[in-house]
Amino acid sequence: MAAYLQWRRFVFFDREMVKEPPGPEGAGGKPFALPPGITVCDSGRGSLVFGDMEGRIWFLPRSLQLSGFQAYKLRVTHLYQLKQHSILVSVGEDEEGINPLVKVWNLEKRDGGNPLCTRIFPAIPGNKPTVVSCLTVHENLNFMAIGFADGSVVLTKGDITRDRHSKTQILHEGSYPVTGLAFRQSGKTTHLFVVTTENIQSYLLSVKDYSHLELDTHGCGLRCSSLSDPSQDLQFIVAGNECVYLYQPDERGPCFAFEGQKLIVHWYRGYLIIVSKDRKTSPKYVSLEQLIFFFLIVSVSGFPSFFFFFFLRVVRVGVGWLGCGWT
Repeated sequence: MAAYLQWRRFVFFDREMVKEPPGPEGAGGKPFALPPGITVCDSGRGSLVFGDMEGRIWFLPRSLQLSGFQAYKLRVTHLYQLKQHSILVSVGEDEEGINPLVKVWNLEKRDGGNPLCTRIFPAIPGNKPTVVSCLTVHENLNFMAIGFADGSVVLTKGDITRDRHSKTQILHEGSYPVTGLAFRQSGKTTHLFVVTTENIQSYLLSVKDYSHLELDTHGCGLRCSSLSDPSQDLQFIVAGNECVYLYQPDERGPCFAFEGQKLIVHWYRGYLIIVSKDRKTSPKYVSLEQLIFFFLIVSVSGFPSFFFFFFLRVVRVGVGWLGCGWT
């Protein structure tokens, strides 16, 4: 496994206060603020999507006209917005101490003014004493995978938007928390990457027995893995504290030496975004410059403009219409 040392740090953005858009009477100009209690963020279909501690899901398009609806009675913990379909999948809680629920929303259809919920089912099979750690959905709407803190992965195969046309089973069981999942489609072949805190595996989903291969004996933290786009051969990216590693379904690829505690990894239009904590930073107060590094993986035409929502701590990166949303 070759290690490359050509990482460079770029000054790639100008920080600017985001302001409210003008209203009907021409007012506006105040600092734009998201609702309090944001817990999760994703993006796609022209909007940044947020979930909060009150069970609401919010949509923020480029116009900055924030809209939302009540999705759960308690809280939203996970979101996955499909890029090719107006389908949003969420995980949240309606009752304290009860198995969290997965809800599938059709954003193009309405029910009482809100997106139509086409399916609801328990996230944890058999009410095991564990919690959801990560979620991913295949763009063909025929696969959904949910990872758990107890090391298991549940796979749903079939039309994920309907109960009658899908089957759910435990795909993977292990001893370490699942920290990342990603589907990879190449022709008619479908793989699922599974990364835990201690290992990385790939599952071949195009065969009946779902054969799997261990790719490495080290893993990464939560939200520290991502899948590149086809221009970079759909490589699975795993960011450890010493290196950034690249994987194909059947082998380990090169790695890039880059030390530091990684907090979040996200791929966007040929760029790899890494949120990393500066070791010199005070644990209580972290500035934007101290948290974020940006690295160029492949040259692309035109440099994207970025839009940041930054709070005391970064919990998720959402990339869409104008760029990035940080919460």
